[in-house]
Amino acid sequence: MKPNGYPWGVFLILLIAAVFGVMASFPFVFSLYADMLARAPIPLPAVFGLALVQNTVILGVIIGVGLLLTTKLGLPGPSLIEDWRSHKPIGDKLRALIPLAVMTGLGVGIAVLLMLVLLLRKELPQLPIGKAVLIPIWRRLLICFYGGLTEEILMRVFLFSLLAWLLNKLSRTRERPPKRKVIGVANILLAILFGLGHLASVVPFMPITLKIVLGALLLNGVASIAFTSLYLKRGLEAAMLSHFVADFVIWVIGPMFIAR
Repeated sequence: MKPNGYPWGVFLILLIAAVFGVMASFPFVFSLYADMLARAPIPLPAVFGLALVQNTVILGVIIGVGLLLTTKLGLPGPSLIEDWRSHKPIGDKLRALIPLAVMTGLGVGIAVLLMLVLLLRKELPQLPIGKAVLIPIWRRLLICFYGGLTEEILMRVFLFSLLAWLLNKLSRTRERPPKRKVIGVANILLAILFGLGHLASVVPFMPITLKIVLGALLLNGVASIAFTSLYLKRGLEAAMLSHFVADFVIWVIGPMFIAR
C-alpha cells in the first residue's frame, strides 16, 4: 500500500478483473443451469444483470478489506501490479513466475482429473465436469477466467489474509509476515473452505453424500494448497495464471477425455 494512502489504483484493477471473471462465467452458467434458469420468475437478462450488480458490490467490499489485511500482514498481494503502478521494472519477475505458474497449473489440472476418474468415476456423469461435455468449448474456456481471476482474488487477497489475520490475533503475535505455523494453518483452513464452497455447484444435480464431500475436499483442497503456496512465493499474479492453466486442463481438455 502507498505510504500516503489507500491503493485505489490497485483496488480498481482487481475489481475490474474480478467482475470480468464473473461476466465470463455467465455463458457457461447458462448452459449448465439452463433448465433452472428457464424457470426463473424474471427475464433471464434481468437475472444476470442483478447477479452482476450484486457480485460487483460484494467483490468491491471483499477486495477493499483484503488489500487492507494483506498490507497489514505483509503478505505478497498483487506484487506485479503494485510494481507496475510504482513504475518499477517487472520483466524479471514476470519471466521468473510464468514457467513455475504454468507447470504448477498443469500439475494441478492433471492431478484433479486423475482423482476425478479414480475416485468419482460412477458420479462423473452427474457432476458439473461430466455435464460440461455437452457445453461448447468456447464457454468452457471463458469459465477459466472466473477461476483464474475472481476466485483467486476472493481466496488469496481476501479469505487467506482474513484467516491469517484471525490466527495472528489468536496467537497474540504481530509478526509481519505471520509465523510459518500461522501461514500453514491458514493454508489448510482455506483449502477446506475452498473444497466445501464447490459443493454448491453439485447440489442441483445430485445428493451430497459423504463420498462427494470428501472428494470435493480432496480435489479442491490439493488445488488450493498449491495455489496458496505459489501465491506466497511469487505473488497473486502467479496464482492467477496457475489457476487459469489448471482450469483450462480441467474444463477445456478434461471433458474431451471424459466423453470417450
